Amino acid sequence: MFRLAFRNLWRNKRRTAITTTAIAGGLLLIIMGNNLNHGTYLEFIRMGVSTTAGHVVVQGEGWQADPDPLDFRVPNADAIASKVQTAVPKATVVQRIFLGGLLSSATNSVGVVTTGIQPDQEAKVSEWHTKLVEGEWLEPGDKRGIILGVDLAQTLEVALGKKVVLMGQGKDDVASRLFRVKGLIRTGAAQMDGFFTLVSLESAQAFLEQPGAASQVSLHLAEPRGTDAALASVQGALAQEQGLEILGWKDAVKPIYEFTKVDRRMNNTFMSILGFLVALGILNTVLMSVMERMREFGVLLALGTPPGKLRRMILCEGLLLGLFASAIGLALGAGVTSYLVAHGVDYSEMIGETMEIEGVAISTIIYAAWDWFSMSIYTVVAVFLAVAATVYPAWKAGRIAPVEAMRHH
Repeated sequence: MFRLAFRNLWRNKRRTAITTTAIAGGLLLIIMGNNLNHGTYLEFIRMGVSTTAGHVVVQGEGWQADPDPLDFRVPNADAIASKVQTAVPKATVVQRIFLGGLLSSATNSVGVVTTGIQPDQEAKVSEWHTKLVEGEWLEPGDKRGIILGVDLAQTLEVALGKKVVLMGQGKDDVASRLFRVKGLIRTGAAQMDGFFTLVSLESAQAFLEQPGAASQVSLHLAEPRGTDAALASVQGALAQEQGLEILGWKDAVKPIYEFTKVDRRMNNTFMSILGFLVALGILNTVLMSVMERMREFGVLLALGTPPGKLRRMILCEGLLLGLFASAIGLALGAGVTSYLVAHGVDYSEMIGETMEIEGVAISTIIYAAWDWFSMSIYTVVAVFLAVAATVYPAWKAGRIAPVEAMRHH
């Protein structure tokens, strides 16, 4: 049966080659597009998690729902961080304080978001230190240094070494603190470059008059797939602590996670439409092949070939066509993905060095990432569509009357 099906496919080499090209080309585009999108999602999540949260986040209970009040702090953050580090020794643990306030220079004032960080630890998990365009990175325990976004510095009309004053809500009353501009960063995200500042954790604690406190103790992993195990370990280590909420990154940065889910659904819809169009092409090819061989089928039926056997032969043609074309498409898709993993696609000439998604800046050189599960699913679906597209032609061939078929020209 398979030998007959194989011979039938190559009786019209041009049509078979065109159909094979359509299936393989469609699968190539789907695999390439999916892996490129997968790489974008991973980079987007990596940047969002590293700069705004962590793979596991420990924060004051209620902070996630309402991050403004000063009450939702993590007291004794050093002790909490030590327990988290002990629970997951291979992870990197950082502390952060998030502030809002008014930053003033001699000429202007701007409302800003300030993050107090541990400079040495922060450099291990985020890329802020690599975005410096002028000046120096903060040093641990730096009490007066501040790093500004480049657009913010232009608005305030300040340069390196100039004084700025941060005013905001302190522990009990309005607090103010003098800083000197130590560095300027450019992230590519307008919101961050225009309204974002960095200070040391100790400086932020002094501003709030809350030594030892932090808004967040976050744990960062080398591989996000270990999040569930790390989350369980941290929850066990802090089971006796009161007034804390412990979240995985999907809950800690929910807008980022939801964005990737919605975008994946949109891409899957596009892939489905492309697959449907390829299936229509296969249906057209097989149906034409059946109509051209109507006389031949009539002879086979007249000689006693069961209609079911005739149908199985046509289904085998679709299966062989699908297997052969899908193997080619998978190989081509893997080859293109390998190139894109190594070299990426550079969009910088069109949209600059960075692009902003949900307030997170990522590079415009997009690298693909291997998504083996989706690649295998798409390949199996391509074979299935090739077989499914032959069901109607097979059914039609099995219903023809032998006498009428032999008269067909």
